Amino acid sequence: MAMNPMQKKARTSFLLGILLTLLICGLIIVFLIFQLMKVKQEEASVVYKQVYVLSQDVQSGDYIGSAYQRIEADSSMVPTNAITDLSYLNETTIAKVNMGKGTILTTDLIYEDGMEETSDVRFQEYNMIVLPSQLEAGDYVDIRLRLPSGEDYIVISKKYIHDANSNTIWIKVSEDEILSMSNAIVEAYMANGSLLYATTYSDAGVQDAATPTYVADNDVVQLMNADPNITQTAKAALAQRYSSLQAQRQIIVDALNGFADEALTNVQQKVETEIQEQQSARQEYVDGLAQ
Repeated sequence: MAMNPMQKKARTSFLLGILLTLLICGLIIVFLIFQLMKVKQEEASVVYKQVYVLSQDVQSGDYIGSAYQRIEADSSMVPTNAITDLSYLNETTIAKVNMGKGTILTTDLIYEDGMEETSDVRFQEYNMIVLPSQLEAGDYVDIRLRLPSGEDYIVISKKYIHDANSNTIWIKVSEDEILSMSNAIVEAYMANGSLLYATTYSDAGVQDAATPTYVADNDVVQLMNADPNITQTAKAALAQRYSSLQAQRQIIVDALNGFADEALTNVQQKVETEIQEQQSARQEYVDGLAQ
């Protein structure tokens, strides 16, 4: 039976509609497939890192105990000082601040019982220390002074690197450590061939802090004893170190005496270099904020 023109037109329109619908559906399916493939590729490119997070809320000053669990997190979202080694967590670990469930634990958020920060602790940056080539934020270091005569002394020990670039580190130091470092820096400047350098702990989670062996100049020690910002506990430890290592101080003095004629010039030149580098770094930081 022959179709009239109207029926033929309607059928053709119907078929075209079906074809168009199928084409649109096909395009949508292809688009969704490409989107799914893109998501899978992005997931495959994500680097995961094992970290520890709180399994319940913890208040400042509370023992963390076993209130944590290990998870895998996107490394790009993990703080550089996140705890990845279980040896940092034990029954004496205490929360520094209030933390909610799911908080990624970092070394800045905890401390060991008996190792609370005193009120004289400050952030300090140093740009005159020779740094290990592979030093990263999150490492622990000793700062040492090596004299031209070969003697090598630990100035301050087991300092956590909060940040670092090619020539500068940021660490927390107490008042007595600031004075010891200042004395060591000047004495390193005095003698050509001296080296103020950092050494990295190979397994900081289980290694105890080294005992400082550097003894500051007698005038600096007297300043420490009179400084009200230094805790009595620190003063007692300094007095014991000074009395037990007095012979070490004499070795340092003898080594520096060989540079008496050029010591002042050396210090002036190197301090000027230190100031210029710090000013340049500061300007670069300020310029970065303005962008």
